[in-house]
Amino acid sequence: MNRRRLIAATFFSVVILAVLGVIVGAEVVSSGATVSVMRLRTDVQQGAAFSSSDVEVIQLRIDPGDLNDQAPGSVPPGARYALSLQAGDLLAPDDLVSGDAEIPVTLTLTDPPPLATGEAVDLFASVPESDTEVLIGHDLAIEQVNADSVTLLVSSQQELAWLEIVAFNSDLKLYALASVGAPPSGLAPDDVDQAICELAPAGCPELTVPTPPGTPAPAPAASAAATSSR
Repeated sequence: MNRRRLIAATFFSVVILAVLGVIVGAEVVSSGATVSVMRLRTDVQQGAAFSSSDVEVIQLRIDPGDLNDQAPGSVPPGARYALSLQAGDLLAPDDLVSGDAEIPVTLTLTDPPPLATGEAVDLFASVPESDTEVLIGHDLAIEQVNADSVTLLVSSQQELAWLEIVAFNSDLKLYALASVGAPPSGLAPDDVDQAICELAPAGCPELTVPTPPGTPAPAPAASAAATSSR
């Protein structure tokens, strides 16, 4: 009887030691797992284009999936920072927007026509200190309508210019019409005048804005063409 008890006790001891060995082994393997992440070398500003020189790749001793990180080599071309970050921050997918991404901006319109969510409009602005009206947004989707304000989806590539427009919205007259024409190209803005000229450079002849070399002269206005034909 004592011998059977001894054999049983020995057997269970061996089983317990084997289970403990498996647990300890799993912990050792787990503690050796590492993940490659990107850490910022320098401060970056919202809207700035991502560059591989902004980051360094480091190894963290964590399990894959434990961290919401942007994997090295997975940043899409043309990506920009969705918010301002500081040196030492780990880069996450939410910190970046793709080059073709859209962001919402809310603007107050002058004498807005009937608008509805899901429609698309062309947006015109009266240039400060002139009677010129220029097209600053083409085929912009309406995300929300609230009285005389409207939330439009605009390109994240032009976010800084649109933020300037939003900041000076009270000084601007903005008009929305059903989408027509073609979208303008533009220049980087230093102020609200240049923000308008970035979105519609051909419509700002009165403003003192540097013209890139080789830029063709703007086409004559329709009214001028009609006058010359008479």
